[in-house]
Amino acid sequence: MTYHFDEHTANNFFANKNERISIYCDYYSIDQGELEKNSVMADYVDAHHQILDDLISGYKEMGPLNKKICDEFVGCEYEAECEIEDRGII
Repeated sequence: MTYHFDEHTANNFFANKNERISIYCDYYSIDQGELEKNSVMADYVDAHHQILDDLISGYKEMGPLNKKICDEFVGCEYEAECEIEDRGII
């Protein structure tokens, strides 16, 4: 079976094509060996790979924003935890 994944759709997330296929197999909970033997399964993954690429792209884009939000609320979390401990709730 030949995989039809275009290299330009990898969006620089993967070191190589094998890593990309491994990630897809993990995501879809399928064995990579089965993917190589089963053309129907390979065609399904090939037809739907853009969904996972978009998901990865979204997480990559949101990473810095999520870090910024977390950094802003670390102080609040700490303050709330101290208040709870001072009140003897925990």
